[in-house]
Amino acid sequence: MDDYKYQDNYEGYAPSDGYYRGGNESNQDEDAQSDATEGHDEEDEIYEGEYQGIPHPDDFKGKQAKMAPSRADGFQTDLMAERMEDEEQLAHQYETIIEECGHGRFQWTLFFVLGLALMADGVEVFVVSFALPSAEKDMCLSSSKKGMLGLIVYLGMMAGAFVLGGLADKLGRKRVLSMSLAINACFASLSSFVQGYGAFLFCRLISGIGIGGSLPIVFAYFSEFLSREKRGEHLSWLGIFWMAGGLYASAMAWSIIPHYGETLASKSPAPLPCCCIHVSHIKTPKQMDEFIEIQSSTGTWYQRWLVRFTTTFKQVWDNALYCVLGPFRMNTLILAVVWFTLALSYYGLTVWFPDMIRYFQDEEYKSKMKVFFGEHVYGATINFTMENQIHQHGKLVNDKFTKMYFKHVLFEDTYFDKCYFEDVTSTDTYFKNCTIESTFFYNTDLYKHKFIDCRFINTTFLEQKEGCHMDFEEDNDFLIYLVSFLGSLSVLPGNIISALLMDRVGRLKMMGGSMLISAVCCFFLFFGNSESAMIGWQCLFCGTSIAAWNALGVITVELYPTNQRATAFGILNGLCKFGAILGNTIFASFVGITKVVPILLAAASLVGGGLIALRLPETREQVLM
Repeated sequence: MDDYKYQDNYEGYAPSDGYYRGGNESNQDEDAQSDATEGHDEEDEIYEGEYQGIPHPDDFKGKQAKMAPSRADGFQTDLMAERMEDEEQLAHQYETIIEECGHGRFQWTLFFVLGLALMADGVEVFVVSFALPSAEKDMCLSSSKKGMLGLIVYLGMMAGAFVLGGLADKLGRKRVLSMSLAINACFASLSSFVQGYGAFLFCRLISGIGIGGSLPIVFAYFSEFLSREKRGEHLSWLGIFWMAGGLYASAMAWSIIPHYGETLASKSPAPLPCCCIHVSHIKTPKQMDEFIEIQSSTGTWYQRWLVRFTTTFKQVWDNALYCVLGPFRMNTLILAVVWFTLALSYYGLTVWFPDMIRYFQDEEYKSKMKVFFGEHVYGATINFTMENQIHQHGKLVNDKFTKMYFKHVLFEDTYFDKCYFEDVTSTDTYFKNCTIESTFFYNTDLYKHKFIDCRFINTTFLEQKEGCHMDFEEDNDFLIYLVSFLGSLSVLPGNIISALLMDRVGRLKMMGGSMLISAVCCFFLFFGNSESAMIGWQCLFCGTSIAAWNALGVITVELYPTNQRATAFGILNGLCKFGAILGNTIFASFVGITKVVPILLAAASLVGGGLIALRLPETREQVLM
């Protein structure tokens, strides 16, 4: 059975019934009707559009004027009912065709292509944290500017998900996905060459818009070429590419950055190449709206583009309102809560884990601090690194500090007399309440802000080092990259398990169970009082929460019809990025203060979101509309 024919069920329909008909039957009918009208005068001439089933404009206007309001409402209701019936019939026809075709070369090709797009999203999420240490040194970034650089990418992703996700439902998946990836590729590459902070910030923003728009399209696009029985499994396999993006970013940052620092396809079965299939008749749903296009001979070029832009914008906006306020509003509301709570806890904790590890490192470092009290040093030459020291109430006379490095050093209530500082660099080094007399500073980075309440007597500063006047903490790059690498790798077991069980267990049980288990894992963080413990709990949390992300993506694409799928996914994913921004801000503010608030907030969000998710309908046996 290589052919699908539906003509037996719909014989007798006029050519205006919305069917696509192959062959030359229509041409023969038109020739016969044309011969029958030869010899008629202009008054008896039949309107040419009648041959195509199109009523004459005068007839249409007359009927419209005579139609009563009640009749118009009834006609609209009948049209809506007929459209819904046609959509349901088309969905089942399409599902049958996809099942007969099977999962072939086309699906696997699409899997890898869309997987690379999803991998790019994973790279964008992780790469900023790796690039920040080098960027802050190259561009002399303050803490506020560093925070803005991390924030701007999420803002771009949020905007891209809203706008480009909506455009994908109107302009086509393939077209908008290509545009999104092109924007991301161009501006991500450009950001690696720009030197100024403002230009770099702008490039990261536009790059985020591009990659943010690709994520809703990837899941919507792939789901529309999968059969119902395997849809959840293959969409979950697709999520592995996001993990691969995190691993790739970690590995590349580990190998490159430290050295650098030192130095639309629509729902038509026609494109399926997986099997030879011939569809004679497929009924298409009746359209409720119509795209009004200005003629090429009318107006100027910018007027034509303005009409196209405003019309497309109105369609995208109406589509978004339909998802939020239409018959899907309750599902959209529940999904919005689940997306937000999951993003708040997940992204908040993934930022909190590295910050807590840095905090433990700092505490351990400070515990090894050496304190020197009342020391007197005369005529010494110091040309080695002084690190993690406090010197109080000391006296240094005729001492020379040459070609050396001060790292986390504090001189407090200390007297310097006839000392000489040459070619000195420093990090987090300060002089507090010191008296400095007859001392010479040459080619150093000991700027004025490093002297707090100090008294200078006959002291000279000459040719101070140029460049940034800020101190930068030296992170343990190896440990930070290793933490990110292990966190991404820990997702793999959870991804495999969720892919194998998604179509057997169901979307709701998978999502609710994963979120509740992740909430339980949060309470183990109270026992994480060391670097190794935090790394272990991070891996456990990431591994258990990935199933919820996979199930959430699957159920989101299955709850909406084709012409609203990418729009709804874009709205919800944009809300997800807002939750990520909020989570990063809140959780980072409690580092070094308390662990109770981040842990309880993450656990409460996961429990609340998981329980609310159970109110969604199960879509495991549902065909895509």
